[in-house]
Amino acid sequence: MNTPARPFDAKLTDEFRRRLLEAREMLLRTLATTDEEMAGLGAGLEVGDTTDRATAASVASLGSRLTGQDKRALDEIAEALRRLGSGAYGMCESCRAPIALPRLRAVPAARFCVPCQETQEEVAP
Repeated sequence: MNTPARPFDAKLTDEFRRRLLEAREMLLRTLATTDEEMAGLGAGLEVGDTTDRATAASVASLGSRLTGQDKRALDEIAEALRRLGSGAYGMCESCRAPIALPRLRAVPAARFCVPCQETQEEVAP
């Protein structure tokens, strides 16, 4: 199916950027165990584009404690932020149809629409 990209207006783009950054912050705060790490995470989260650079240093220091699932979650969030910046956010990576807004609000890093996600889960071991 070749559906044109859903036009995300500035308000929706800001909403999903905020949701993704909040999800990343929550995950990193869960992993951070010292006050120093917590302070480092908070310092970079106040500024728009420098957030990625500030958080990258914190992520690197937390890397040894990341489980596979935590690493995958951070990677999914980073990839969703890239898609948001490129205009590909909200489009199913399989069928290219728009992902429903309620799904994106529930799972901001969603890569697939519900039918394609179900197919992915059936195929995965």
